[in-house]
Amino acid sequence: MSLARAGYRVTLVGLSKTATTDLPSDMDYVLVRPRRGIRKPALAREMFRVAREQRAEVYECFDPWALVVGLLIKSGRPNVRVIYEAMESYPRIQLERRDVPLLLRWALYVLVRSVEYAAVRHADQIIDTTRTRARRFARLGRRVSVVANLPLPNFVSETGHERKPWVVCTGLICRHRGFDVLLKAFALVAPRLPEARLRVLGRFAPGEGLEDWSRDFLKQTGLESRVDFLGWIPTYQGMFQELASCSVGAILFQPYWWNDYSNLPDKLFDFMATGLAVIASRFPEMGRVVDETGCGWLVDPTDPVTVADAMEQALANPGECRARGDAGRKAVLERYNWSMAERIMLNAYGQLCR
Repeated sequence: MSLARAGYRVTLVGLSKTATTDLPSDMDYVLVRPRRGIRKPALAREMFRVAREQRAEVYECFDPWALVVGLLIKSGRPNVRVIYEAMESYPRIQLERRDVPLLLRWALYVLVRSVEYAAVRHADQIIDTTRTRARRFARLGRRVSVVANLPLPNFVSETGHERKPWVVCTGLICRHRGFDVLLKAFALVAPRLPEARLRVLGRFAPGEGLEDWSRDFLKQTGLESRVDFLGWIPTYQGMFQELASCSVGAILFQPYWWNDYSNLPDKLFDFMATGLAVIASRFPEMGRVVDETGCGWLVDPTDPVTVADAMEQALANPGECRARGDAGRKAVLERYNWSMAERIMLNAYGQLCR
């Protein structure tokens, strides 16, 4: 959308079974039907054919396989410019899979890493979303533009609502994002803070058994009436309305997944934009933002006692909690919003399209 507003003609070639009406009208769309398993090579050929037909000057590719497609197009049209946007560490995703044996995981890791590293040497520009993940390309001698996934300025909500001693978490409810740790921490705090509540916006991950465990845990601790499971909120506006009365947003990603460890999640800025203080994992990217802005507390996300201590500090001291929340909101208004990231991205495109 930013590129279209800047005067570029933008075509999105994406995977979808059906067309959607939720996309901006000033962009073109070409839909390719997804395929899985042994049919995936046919998908790559189809993506190559469709993308080549666009006769674009710049191809921005969002994973190693799309990057290969872009470079194949470039091989036939040397004037084409190829951008690799590495939103995640795709080799590490293969290594951390749990659905295949360990030896196969290592083989997939080596394969994807080799493909990615070989391809990025020929890309004209590399974009990553965090400094931590960008270092793997810098070690190859490649310059990387870091374009963080930041909120639009108009998503920053008003903060005139009455704040209640409520903690909120959003998104996928799963163990590797620390929901079990959060419940254990809340159980430690709840007897000392009778007005405290936990609000949960999102869906349970399938196959983990976490939903049954959570219900049993709440029943055993007598906290069923103090934890609200609100389900998935389909719109940002609806989510911000639910956040508006809370005081603290919790982000307890666990250190087991590299992409979580090196991530700068949207929900951090959602909480900051809504004026919530945050309790966040002491990881490189989130830690830098929380330290720079003073918007909350950093914790060891594996330790319920440490999380409970931070939670009690926040909820038992509403003035301090509000001050940290206001600091986060101010930082989003002044620095951590899309207008800052947009300038970096448009500059990267401008260098390629001179």
